[in-house]
Amino acid sequence: MRHWLAGLIALGLPLTAQAQDKPLLGDMFRDHAVLQRDRPVPVWGEARPGETVTLTFGSNRVTAVSDASGRWRAELPPMSAGGPYVLEAAAGAARQTVSDVLVGDVFLCSGQSNMEWNLKDSDGATELIATSQNDTLRMMTVTKTQAFTPQTHFATPTDWQIASPATTPHWSAVCYTFARDLQTQTRVPVGLISSSWGGSKIQPWMSREALQKIGGYEAGLDMLDTYAADPGKAAQTYGQAFVRWWQASKGPGTPWAVTPQALSGWAAAPDVSRNFEDWGVKALADYNGPLWYAITVKLSADEAKQGATLSLGAIDDIDLTFVNGVAVGYTSAPPESRHYKLAPGSLKAGDNVIVVQAVDLWAKGGMFGQAARELRLADGKAKPLQTGWRYWQPPANVRFPPTAPWDPTGGLITLHQAMIAPIGPYALTGALWYQGESNTGEAAQYEALMAGLMADWRQQYGRDTAFLLVQLANFGAMPSAPVESGWAGVRDAQRRAALNDGNAAYAVTIDIGNPTDIHPRDKLTVGKRLSRAAQSLIYKAPLTPSGPVPVDAIRSNGQVTVRFASLDGALTARGGQVPLRFELCGEGWASCQYADAHIIGETVVLSGPLAATAARVRYCWGDSPVCNLTDAALPVSPFEISVK
Repeated sequence: MRHWLAGLIALGLPLTAQAQDKPLLGDMFRDHAVLQRDRPVPVWGEARPGETVTLTFGSNRVTAVSDASGRWRAELPPMSAGGPYVLEAAAGAARQTVSDVLVGDVFLCSGQSNMEWNLKDSDGATELIATSQNDTLRMMTVTKTQAFTPQTHFATPTDWQIASPATTPHWSAVCYTFARDLQTQTRVPVGLISSSWGGSKIQPWMSREALQKIGGYEAGLDMLDTYAADPGKAAQTYGQAFVRWWQASKGPGTPWAVTPQALSGWAAAPDVSRNFEDWGVKALADYNGPLWYAITVKLSADEAKQGATLSLGAIDDIDLTFVNGVAVGYTSAPPESRHYKLAPGSLKAGDNVIVVQAVDLWAKGGMFGQAARELRLADGKAKPLQTGWRYWQPPANVRFPPTAPWDPTGGLITLHQAMIAPIGPYALTGALWYQGESNTGEAAQYEALMAGLMADWRQQYGRDTAFLLVQLANFGAMPSAPVESGWAGVRDAQRRAALNDGNAAYAVTIDIGNPTDIHPRDKLTVGKRLSRAAQSLIYKAPLTPSGPVPVDAIRSNGQVTVRFASLDGALTARGGQVPLRFELCGEGWASCQYADAHIIGETVVLSGPLAATAARVRYCWGDSPVCNLTDAALPVSPFEISVK
């Protein structure tokens, strides 16, 4: 799909058909849709240039005139929850009718795999699915794709589904359980738009303008523009950036430019038709990260003058491929066969070295499958590459290289342009966001990125759009001493971003994860906590949205007192113990020590060797810490605050 879109852009071909060949109404307006209650509702579409479009919805009738490009937009007046209604658009002889439309509350659900995770694979799925028949709860699921320019249409047809045992098994579990619980209180129809992609970072979900405001992404955005026009040139530019990263990371040698002589020091690859975990090599049995493959191809002078196509089959998950030390291709799509064009001059007489860095993110990795691996010259002659490969496993300091800006999950802006932009200005009550696992190496930047995404999406959906964030659950090593943790850093960034926003809340999940599974199966509790946050933030119910919040940390009499607000009942320590995993820290890295903690009313008093000098307090810090402070309703979120 990426190469197809790039080809259209390069050829100057339109990405959409002419307006008169399309439905009058935009892609969001289909049978069983839910429109937002109690506020003006934008409706848009395409007609012939200069045509008058008449919209009828219930007793409302509005008109709009399409512009020179054929696009039109109208606004329906606010309506109370109810339905079903019929939405009709008419322009000249053209008519389009959308049936069974409800008016209620609409939420966008987005993020990575924990938001995408379907109901049938979650705890309690059998009962949740069996009891899911609900004509007033609907979901539209956006197909995963990317684009290099903002799209006005989805890449594939997208429809609204009504909740039932036949549809909900494949719905987002968090999105569905949130709405199911929320409806017990609001009693109004709910429409859900599910737009997620497993493994995605936050940057692909943001617009170009949003990243430009944050700064530091200019080179990547320029490279993305190059890729849209010339993937080969962009691969070379990315390859140069990769080399600079390797050198800055003190990576050993230059494996992308390994010589035929040095290649003899690499191990023989047993079978490139099988993932490397299946080779029977102990060091690779549970390995995630890059594995370097290389092979030599001998060419005559006449053969070397030609252009060629390099075919490598499927590679899991990401490959960066070099020929004679020059990057020729980068693809992030495990099932997709790699085919890279080599311009005349890329090859040379004698031994040519093809090097593939295959980055495995999880599960199985490396080359696999039965597709033909070959170097096919312009004259049609093929040089087989099925056997003769060698491999090298790099050290941990160069385990995960930076992704290319056109990478669908680790790049920049392409998911926003394909999976968010086509939603248009569809009126929403709020947006649910469950993401951050893929940004744990960028914890220091995450608060600014999260604030940027919220501001960005409000430009599209309305300034009053509420945001409900899911904090990262516990996953990974259980610390037995104070540690630095990107997972904890992102959790605290999520907390701060929500608190500083003014129209956002967060759901704490530090107590319901699985240290050995990045996909905890208890999505029902996550949905209920998001529902509680929505009831408090949006519907003004007398509930605390996110659990106890640390207000300040004050030093006095050789102790540090942390004061909390937004409590539901008294602070307690689960298990009848004292609060666990409070830390007192200096200014510097790795300066924290566990502190003794005691609950006094709405405060926790800390003592220990650093109490007289501590600059920071941390609580529940680490990838998968065991922490026990709670009130009557919710656990206390992991946090870090300064000592006054």
